Amino acid sequence: MQAVDDILRLACEKFADATAVSSKVETVSYSQLFNRSAEVASELRGLGVGNGDAVGIIGHRSAAVISAVLGTWMSGAAVMLIDEALPAVRRETMLGTGPVRAVADCTDAPRIRCSPRPGAVPGPALDDRDHAYVAFTSGSTGTPKAIVGSHTGLSSFLRWQSEEFGVGPGDRFAHLTNLSFDVWFRDALTPLVSGATLCVPDQLHLDAAGALDFLRGERITALHLVPSLGKVWTAAAAGAAPVPSVRHAFFAGEPLDSALVRRWREYFPGCEVVNLYGPTETTLAQHFHRVPADPRPGVQPVGRSLPGSRSFVLDEERRVCAPGEVGEIHIAAEHPSHGYLMDGRIVAPFVGIDVDGERISAYPTGDRGRRAADGELEILGRADEQVKIAGVRIELQEVRAAIQAHPSVREAFVCAQEDRFTKVVVAVLEGAAEAEPQLRAHLGERLMSAMVPSAFVYLPALPKLPNGKVDRRALTEVAAGHLRERGRRAAVPAGTGTTADRLAAIWQSVTGGGASPLADRDITFFNASGTSLTIVVLHARVQAEFGVTFPLVRLFEHASFNAQLSFLEQMFHEPEGRGPGNAVSTAGAASRKRVLTARRTRRSRGLPTPDLG
Repeated sequence: MQAVDDILRLACEKFADATAVSSKVETVSYSQLFNRSAEVASELRGLGVGNGDAVGIIGHRSAAVISAVLGTWMSGAAVMLIDEALPAVRRETMLGTGPVRAVADCTDAPRIRCSPRPGAVPGPALDDRDHAYVAFTSGSTGTPKAIVGSHTGLSSFLRWQSEEFGVGPGDRFAHLTNLSFDVWFRDALTPLVSGATLCVPDQLHLDAAGALDFLRGERITALHLVPSLGKVWTAAAAGAAPVPSVRHAFFAGEPLDSALVRRWREYFPGCEVVNLYGPTETTLAQHFHRVPADPRPGVQPVGRSLPGSRSFVLDEERRVCAPGEVGEIHIAAEHPSHGYLMDGRIVAPFVGIDVDGERISAYPTGDRGRRAADGELEILGRADEQVKIAGVRIELQEVRAAIQAHPSVREAFVCAQEDRFTKVVVAVLEGAAEAEPQLRAHLGERLMSAMVPSAFVYLPALPKLPNGKVDRRALTEVAAGHLRERGRRAAVPAGTGTTADRLAAIWQSVTGGGASPLADRDITFFNASGTSLTIVVLHARVQAEFGVTFPLVRLFEHASFNAQLSFLEQMFHEPEGRGPGNAVSTAGAASRKRVLTARRTRRSRGLPTPDLG
């Protein structure tokens, strides 16, 4: 076994004076990163933390979180990353999974506060030194599913990515992945095991134009992102200057289509596009595909397996399919995860398959695919009710369970439908439509923002089949029809009328139609079917329509229609230097403080926060 902290420790020694993490808050060298991590490890050991324990690390992208992660590993414990923006109920559910002995609070980074978690006792489930982290995916039972990751698997992947793509001290990686996803580990640690610099954008750089400015200004050479984010950026970047420094873009989490690849290369002409694929259960990506200069039409393949791993397309009898035949993809990773953490024990999700007389342990991904004639693997969709939205793996049954727990709902059907930039969740309900605001609040306290339905459709009764089960085909068409109708009602801002009329038209255009916010001016953008992804589009269109410039975080701070309207009207009456076109110039040194205050306010109110995937 090679622990991840061992290779990070070697990197800290080798590149001691180089910059490890760079942000608006601070610049941290490799030696400083190691010293801070050692302090965290010492503090955790003083709390009795060691092998068999987990440490919950709560915060946002920062050097403090990385120090807490490395320090936790140095103490002998496993890491449990928890994004501070998650609903409080979900955070507590995650912390209650497994032996979380202590919590490292990094919400006020660069400060780290370590404290014991009352009542936590060590257990046998995490006593293997190879247990590196506990990551969560959506669960079909209605609660997040905990997966125990492997030190050996993670360190192997980090070394592979670094060597395969020549990552080194000259590289500058953009840190875009939020906590609570296992993808965070490759996003943050691949550069750090390689002597590269991890560059952390602040909240002022979450809009499309600001993101491109960040990549250009920081001379970013590589980044990880989901295709839906790439679509939003390129859609809003019309006329932007190219960013020549970026040489690698690692896409994962969703289908990557050729149209996005071509648009991406318009803005990043020197960039190699790489398509990664692999579920959390197999330890990060297990397939990669270098997209050629002239990509094949449509969805790109995920290519070939990483060294030491194998994948198979199997039919319903678990026999290997011939090239071109469709079946379920099974992955036999060289270093997979240890399995699901359930009731104090680890349950392996792997199955035995027979290939050429050899018995192999593999993970059934639930993805349908086929092997092309050239040997590359192609993904064709899901065989179950699991979907990925903005890179987030979602069990629709978990969403349905949360909906049906609300007293206003008698019965619910949930499905995913394609919308403009990504899939969205649509709920068809038998229940009280007038209770939708309370239902949305209920879901916002329990689910990640990507899991909350974009639309609710109310029927007097859900259609049933003769056997009494709901008619899934009919209900899926109801959901799709609702989105089509909503799209037809979407207005394009005409550039005329009052400020309220113009802003309302933009809202309807971005959210895909629906009722005008003029009818309920206190409605928030997120309760009007907006998401943390489409608010980036809203930001770009508001700035273009009204000729103003302001940070995206202002729309999160002013989430309701009335608040955004007041914000715009105030901008038109600001003194010189703060009016339209100049709003960003007054941010000054207080901007970071306002952002942190806004984060805490949004968390306390259960509102979504800016999310890059």
